[in-house]
Amino acid sequence: MSRVIIWGAGELGGRVVSKACSAGHTVHAYTATNKRHHTLRELGAVVQSGDPTEWQADDTLLLCIAGTQSLRDAIERVRHRPPPRRVVLTSSTGYYNGLGGDIDATTSHGPTERAQTIAACEGAFREWAGDAAIIIRLGGLYRQGRGPLNALKMRGHVPYGAANTTLALIHYDDAASAVWTALNHPNPQPAYLAASDPCPLRQEFYLAACVVLDIALPNFGPPSSNAPARYDVSALRKDLLPEPAHPKWQAALVP
Repeated sequence: MSRVIIWGAGELGGRVVSKACSAGHTVHAYTATNKRHHTLRELGAVVQSGDPTEWQADDTLLLCIAGTQSLRDAIERVRHRPPPRRVVLTSSTGYYNGLGGDIDATTSHGPTERAQTIAACEGAFREWAGDAAIIIRLGGLYRQGRGPLNALKMRGHVPYGAANTTLALIHYDDAASAVWTALNHPNPQPAYLAASDPCPLRQEFYLAACVVLDIALPNFGPPSSNAPARYDVSALRKDLLPEPAHPKWQAALVP
């Protein structure tokens, strides 16, 4: 079997490490710190801090690095080296920030600074990885104890913003399943949009979250002039995640 290289074996990447090790692959996991090294070694991975130093042409590589600047820096460090046969990048639905209406993986990026920054990062990745590149734009990741509900609990109030914008969410386990399938799919699409379907509006989510946490109901900002975004995840369901373990966004309301 070819090797699987996980560059960024944190909360999400570590779940992919587990799937790859369980499938019998030789897995090399790279992390920014040694915090998760013991757990990753117990899963069966070869673990190292820092960047991958080498890979072979028939390896598969996952770039699961948080933060656009950190990711751009990582791509810059490897751009003179040929990519392996398959490279999956975990990106963000922030790529569509500022857009409304029907959106799928082929929709161009949004007009906001955040969207343009993510698009530039994806562009640098595609320029390097070429035909080997697959991008998965993930909604906000959550699990019990982590995600927007936990952030609200710590903050104590709902962040200011329009009530009628869409909040894209996906559970860590479903995101990991989609990423692992993308690393192995025989004929993947160049990009996927990964979120629960349907997604809630901010008003739906945060009103419910305030009730769950027993905190004051929010005063939202002025409504957005855009129609709420409607994310088409049919390609995700067809190719990568036909049966999500957490199909309903309400799972993100578990404290």
